[in-house]
Amino acid sequence: MAEIDDLEYRILRRTSEVHEAWPIEAAGYPSDEAASLDGMLYWYHNAPHLFFGAFTSSGSIAGYVMSTQSAPPLVTHDSMSTHDPQGTVVCVHSVCVAPEWQRKGLATRLLKLYVESIREYNKEAEVRITRLALLSHKYLLSLYEGAGFTTIGVSSVEHGSEHWYDCVLDL
Repeated sequence: MAEIDDLEYRILRRTSEVHEAWPIEAAGYPSDEAASLDGMLYWYHNAPHLFFGAFTSSGSIAGYVMSTQSAPPLVTHDSMSTHDPQGTVVCVHSVCVAPEWQRKGLATRLLKLYVESIREYNKEAEVRITRLALLSHKYLLSLYEGAGFTTIGVSSVEHGSEHWYDCVLDL
């Protein structure tokens, strides 16, 4: 198997790549937390610049980060189903890695490169992104903190059966 250094990291280019990402989403999250294919397609069609993936040499998707823009400084229940192109906060909805690529550092690599891609985007964007925000379960906080995010505390958002924590990375 290839290493994470051998993967191509880029913005998704086609709707078919979203279709390829959805089984990873469905396998990676409990059913009450996973995004639907329709939800992922909505995010992609409305914010394609915020859907970033890692691809093998054969073109298979190994992992991805998907987000939308919002005005509030933290992820809200509303921001999980909408995109505000004037929003300055990127709400990260999913960081997901295919099972065969897990525990290799790919999620951390994706997050760090995603932040770099947002900084590049800001150089020419009409609306500059000032913050990335996400929700995390407690057991994943070290992943996000290792990628540069700061944990704010328990979130007021209820989604699924477990508690969530607000995490942010200010640009």
